[in-house]
Amino acid sequence: MKIEFYLHQVWLALICVLMFAGLLLPIGQLVNADGASAELTNFRLNFVEGDSKVALWALGAIMIVILAVGVFELLLSGFRNFVLQKRLLVFMMLLTVGYYILFVIYVLVIKGDASFGLEVASAFPLISMILEYMTIHGVSKAEAAIIARASGFRLRD
Repeated sequence: MKIEFYLHQVWLALICVLMFAGLLLPIGQLVNADGASAELTNFRLNFVEGDSKVALWALGAIMIVILAVGVFELLLSGFRNFVLQKRLLVFMMLLTVGYYILFVIYVLVIKGDASFGLEVASAFPLISMILEYMTIHGVSKAEAAIIARASGFRLRD
């Protein structure tokens, strides 16, 4: 039995790493006019004084679902079920868009008169969405190569 390795599996692994790192790192910082600051993570809003609001769990839940689907997709990629892989990738992209919509809503609600600054980890879902798009094309290319090899069909010049 020959095990094949595809480039889109590397992109899927990178998506999983980015989503896991995004769960652990802060995604923004709020600074009040008085100088009080708060750190925004995917699960809560941490104030400098040590207080925290646990109202942002939906961002973390969406990232956990994206991570779980990414790990399942990575495991599924060895079985050549290309239709299911493409559907799961589209689902991951929709979840990522939903993450950013919810992120903007949370920032607008929480912000008030404070200034908001983005952190590096807030770009991880965007990078993963680009990688998801590249993975869809990689899966399609692998599917076309396998179909062409199996049928012996080739286009004429």
